[in-house]
Amino acid sequence: MIKKIVAAEALYVSLFWIAYMFLCLHFYVERSTYADNSYYLFEIIQHKDFCIQYNRYSAVLTQWLPVLAVKCQLPLNMVMYAYSLSPVLLFLLLFLFIRYTCQQKYIAYIFLFSLILTVHDSFFYVNDELNQSVGFLFVMTSILKAEKWNNAIRFSLILMLIFILQFAHLFLLLAALVLLVVFYLERRQAISLMSIVFVVLLILARATIFKSGRDGSSMDSLDWHVLTLRNIYSSPFALFTREMIWKYYLPAIVLIVLLCRNIQTKIWSKMALIFGVCGMYLLLVIFLIHGASAIYLDKYLAVLFLLLWSYIAFSLITISKNKNAIFGMILLANLISFSRLYTEKTYSHRVEYLKVLMAKGTNKQIVLYENMPTDIQTMSWSVPYETLLISTLNGESKTILVKESFYKIEEYLSDSTAFLGAEWTFPQETKLNEYYFTLKNGLYEYKP
Repeated sequence: MIKKIVAAEALYVSLFWIAYMFLCLHFYVERSTYADNSYYLFEIIQHKDFCIQYNRYSAVLTQWLPVLAVKCQLPLNMVMYAYSLSPVLLFLLLFLFIRYTCQQKYIAYIFLFSLILTVHDSFFYVNDELNQSVGFLFVMTSILKAEKWNNAIRFSLILMLIFILQFAHLFLLLAALVLLVVFYLERRQAISLMSIVFVVLLILARATIFKSGRDGSSMDSLDWHVLTLRNIYSSPFALFTREMIWKYYLPAIVLIVLLCRNIQTKIWSKMALIFGVCGMYLLLVIFLIHGASAIYLDKYLAVLFLLLWSYIAFSLITISKNKNAIFGMILLANLISFSRLYTEKTYSHRVEYLKVLMAKGTNKQIVLYENMPTDIQTMSWSVPYETLLISTLNGESKTILVKESFYKIEEYLSDSTAFLGAEWTFPQETKLNEYYFTLKNGLYEYKP
């Protein structure tokens, strides 16, 4: 019987990682070229080095593979494969650490669920430091739950994880704080309390003494006056959340409910979790009041689900109720999630549209923002990098600039060697890496 269970678990884990890697390889162009992905990859190719933005140094944990591919002068398609696969290798290592080093079976499997069951658009956001580092919260959960190390070792490991999250994304520090409070109220561990104090001090430091960069601007932009009942229900993030739940995440929610029937937790930890999830939801309502792309909204929604997954993972000891229903739901939810990702056409259609746009003009084109479809307008600044990568992959380097009304580009239009990327890079002279990019000299031409 035990051998059958072990074999079934090994089969599920193997099939999961095969399917997940297949999707990453299948969508390697989409995952390498959409929005920020294309800019990061462009910078890696240009400088043959890591592309660190906003002091988020955790990016080195995933960028090492494409950087290595560029340094080895592998073909562009191989560099893009490496770029698309690089976060998967990190996820796999974290899974193995949780499952075999910490020996936390349920946390390891719930980590897998979080990667696919409550993720859709953000699957295509391969470079995002928040997406890349969510697994460390599950590692933190497994260390707090495991009893194989003494408190000194466990606390040292927790501090190391918090240090990584500090250089990943501020929102993950807030998520870590919520989880630590919940875990402390559940087990009253001194290690959780000390970690809470450390995270609070770190967040306060980030909000005051070391307030700078992207996170500092985000904190300054928060307007608490927009927190109204109307916005809580119908703000862009609220509408997106309801849409994604009904469209993609219902199977995951059913599974969460079934798993919750197998855990017994204290009322105070439950209240802390509810308060934490609601508090972070309200923060996102304020922060995203003006809306954003689906890929951006989905990455934050995934963190809210992550709080629920982590709570279940920490509290689950054994599955005794609805066992058959749970195993059936796990298989069904995985099949639905993988199939819906495989049939997702939004990002493939963008790639095809840009290919058609490039085929009808010269190697350097300018198109007007107002003439572009909504999908391109939503994320237009990255089109020069997207088109450069896509066209180079197809054999001839081309680029398209989507000109917005505030762009000042007249002085660059007489320079046949110019490459116009994102608006903030216009004053910089960009000399393309000729090993990869063969963009011919020529003047930019407006496309009618």
